[in-house]
Amino acid sequence: MTTMEDVEESSGPQCANPGCKIASGGRCLEGFSEASACPQFGKALVIVPGTSPTSKSSIPGLRLPHAQSLSISEATSLLRHGPCTVISLVGPFDSGKTSLVAGIYDLLQRGPVGGYAFAGSSTMHSFERACHDSRRDSERGEAHMERTERGEVLFFHVDLVGEGCDTKRAALFGNRAGEEYTLVQDEPDRAKAYPELRRSDVLTVLVDGAKLLNAGERHQVRAEVRLTLRAFVESGVAPPWQCLALVLTKLDAIRKDEAGREGALSYFEALVAKVREDYASSFAEIQSFIVAASPKTTNAHRGEGMHELLRYWMADPARNVPAAIEQREVPKERAFGRLPLLTTARGGI
Repeated sequence: MTTMEDVEESSGPQCANPGCKIASGGRCLEGFSEASACPQFGKALVIVPGTSPTSKSSIPGLRLPHAQSLSISEATSLLRHGPCTVISLVGPFDSGKTSLVAGIYDLLQRGPVGGYAFAGSSTMHSFERACHDSRRDSERGEAHMERTERGEVLFFHVDLVGEGCDTKRAALFGNRAGEEYTLVQDEPDRAKAYPELRRSDVLTVLVDGAKLLNAGERHQVRAEVRLTLRAFVESGVAPPWQCLALVLTKLDAIRKDEAGREGALSYFEALVAKVREDYASSFAEIQSFIVAASPKTTNAHRGEGMHELLRYWMADPARNVPAAIEQREVPKERAFGRLPLLTTARGGI
């Protein structure tokens, strides 16, 4: 009777199963201790010319389009397909940029938000990954968001349909690591290498509400916002037709701190007033919002304040656009620069 030891001493293919390693001294894939007991043993291995047993081309199926965050070139291509609003999310590390995007996506899965209903997305996997750690299924003790990796800006995409409207309008959310935006405070020219800023319809600057609770950190937060805006304006990446949204995040943390919440909210109001005083002529409109996109406590409900913010993001982006700006020449050196500057004002590409 032939044993495994006998097979190990022989040469050549011994099994018709292409995954079996018995000919090279391995174990029987079917689990037989004696090779002769295996129905595949001793049969010729049939290989179709031009293919291999592990060739991916031999695996039936349908290749689906990827559903990850979009690169600059992919986002540029999407702009050509129809009306689209571009939103840049700006803020230091842990200010809540990813939470804001994930919060909007999660709310849209439950129904209309701010008068807009979900109509599809080409970045579904990235949305789901961003939302996972804030959901019960993750089995985390508290909501958590992945840190945005440094590198090129990536975009989340969602199609929306407004109430009483039959056509879709896309929204692109530019997401870049907070550390890179922080660098422009000392080196304003860095902002010129961030194409999402010049192309944004709504520049969205996040203010970390948790830091405003600390009297020692408030002045730093205020300085960061003002220095960042000054860098954008001075470097020319904030065109005058652009709208500005100042968003106070982590409302649940503010409400939880009874001793500091009034001071935090008052300080934010003062910051907004100062930004309006300094930059009213630099933006078409400046509005403020207070949100709890992904609360970690029960002091605010998930998505609080996001309905108003989404309405602002998706409002007509042609607000207060002087005719002279529409004829302005667009720089050609970068991919976004090769698109018409006011694609949304002209009804999309």
